[in-house]
Amino acid sequence: MSRKGEPGDQSPEYTMSSTVDRRSLVIGSMAALTGVAAAGQTAHGANPKPDRIPPQPGDRIQIIKGALKDEFVRPELLEVDARPFEAFPFDPEAEVLRRKNRLNRLLVIRLDTADMDEETLGRSADGVLVFSAMCTHRACTIKSWMPEERHLRCHCHLSEFAALSGGSVMSGPARRQLPMVPLGLDDDGFVIALDGFTRKPGGAKT
Repeated sequence: MSRKGEPGDQSPEYTMSSTVDRRSLVIGSMAALTGVAAAGQTAHGANPKPDRIPPQPGDRIQIIKGALKDEFVRPELLEVDARPFEAFPFDPEAEVLRRKNRLNRLLVIRLDTADMDEETLGRSADGVLVFSAMCTHRACTIKSWMPEERHLRCHCHLSEFAALSGGSVMSGPARRQLPMVPLGLDDDGFVIALDGFTRKPGGAKT
């Protein structure tokens, strides 16, 4: 006959102790596996690639279409009140264009600083402004420019945004103003980002 506490003993005291030991072993194993998985995620996938991250301080603005394609923006390149150019942020240190993330698509334009409200003026560089090109309604790419009003208009659902007042909504269905990228000039006279987007870019559900 087995003595109390030995493997053959089916007393409540032995059964409970064995259950607790097995449970501790399982929990410990799961914790170890979780730690390994977390370490693997940190090593292989925690940081996004440079061509996908949002605009960063020091990024230049590279035009991707039109007569100035591939140029880095300088104020003297842009005609005041002319149609905006599509662009993406460019990391000059890593020499990476951040275009693998569609939410990084930008509109760059130069307007008369005397016509801007104070907040918009503070985000400009010698009249150059940079807005997200993604409509805040459904994230369509904004393509239309209304020169008389100086409004950016989405062709999908005709939302309009006032470029002189920080991309504020002038007509819906969009409800959020366009994000901007605050700008400055580097030592070589190129327009650079001083910070990231002023608010999350993209549509209402992105």
